[in-house]
Amino acid sequence: MDSVHAAEEFFHSKSSYDLVLMDIHLGDGTCFDLLNSVRVDQPIIFCTTFDSYAIEAFRYNSLDYILKPAQLQDIENSLRKYKELQSNQRTEYLERMDQMMENLVNPAYKKRFLIRFKNKLTLVNIEQIMCFYSEEGNTFLLDTIGQSYPIDYTLDRLESLINPHAFFRINRKAIVSMDFIHSVEDYFNNRLKIRLTKKNEMDLVVSRNRVKPFKDWLKNA
Repeated sequence: MDSVHAAEEFFHSKSSYDLVLMDIHLGDGTCFDLLNSVRVDQPIIFCTTFDSYAIEAFRYNSLDYILKPAQLQDIENSLRKYKELQSNQRTEYLERMDQMMENLVNPAYKKRFLIRFKNKLTLVNIEQIMCFYSEEGNTFLLDTIGQSYPIDYTLDRLESLINPHAFFRINRKAIVSMDFIHSVEDYFNNRLKIRLTKKNEMDLVVSRNRVKPFKDWLKNA
């Protein structure tokens, strides 16, 4: 069924089914248009090209959420969840769904980083980090006393691990913490220069295409 209308006819016909595999985008709307007009009593596996619908999908009778192009392993994992659900594990399943929803709404951002430095392991709390930056293919964090430590994450990966309300990627090579921005000033070519706390001499430049999002980020702090 490739349309909301055809799906409505199916569910209104009282046809029997055990599991629903549902594409979010249909020919004449979305599956949420359908789910707001009919009752689907069995578990649903949602499929879509985008992950922006994940929270909305879990508001319905969702078993799983598969991103396209789907891999065989993704489908097998979803079917395994369905079998578990059928094996009198509904309570455990519901608890797991609650946890998934909580993680979607309130992601568990990293609170500290384990650093290996001078043959020692050191923990650096996220509140102690002024910025992350890349240099010559390596990634570093800069702490509040001006010490740089190498870390085993790319900046792209870090963006998904740290709180976007507290940190902002100002260019391809740097992510800064709002708590340690000392000043922001105009810079040539319609860019901005950031100075971190007075204890540090590191200057950072907001790339031209990031200036507006950066200003919005500061305003919404």
